[in-house]
Amino acid sequence: MIEILYKNSDFLVCVKPQGLPSQPDTTGNEDMTSLLSAMLKKDGENSDIFVIHRLDRATGGLILYARNKNAAAIFSKLVSEKDGFEKHYTAIVSGAPNEKSGNMTDYLFKDSAQKKAFVVKNERKGAKLASLDYEIVKTITDDNKTFSLLDIQLHTGRFHQIRAQLSSRGMPIYADGKYGSREKAPNFALWASKLAFIYKGKKYEFHKEPDFNNTPWNLFE
Repeated sequence: MIEILYKNSDFLVCVKPQGLPSQPDTTGNEDMTSLLSAMLKKDGENSDIFVIHRLDRATGGLILYARNKNAAAIFSKLVSEKDGFEKHYTAIVSGAPNEKSGNMTDYLFKDSAQKKAFVVKNERKGAKLASLDYEIVKTITDDNKTFSLLDIQLHTGRFHQIRAQLSSRGMPIYADGKYGSREKAPNFALWASKLAFIYKGKKYEFHKEPDFNNTPWNLFE
């Protein structure tokens, strides 16, 4: 059962579990759109679901879906506008940034063969500008290792952006082995914790923190 935080005739905001794709993929397994559509149909509602933005399979948290083509067009335009769609993530990283808060801006290149993004020094063919702001919520030392809990505001939605930008600075996300973490956990520590936007003149804001009783979030409970 998917947790739906809010729904109306135009859109819904729900919580994507980690490990579940946000849209159909090549595996043919269940995904968020099929599960949500089935839930709505069971309740006798319009079961159309339109993808607006995506979360990596291993990332959990808040996600928005449109429920008709008109709403999908409005949201797609909103997402493309600067600061029209506010997204925050909570992450645990190895180490700590030098500053309490700051900005990370890089060119990212997506290697489709490796299914991985890389920070590149200069603008080049295929590289896209990526920007995020971060703030340290707390830093701890556990078993002689330093970890930081970060609040991250994403300004661009590039492939694996947060994972690649943090890893390039020697701060891989906890348990994200693809980007250099040596820590082990059932899921890596990246969670979409806030969504905010204005739709048809009304401000909407949603919050959902990860479960700090579960590994590895319980490092900061």
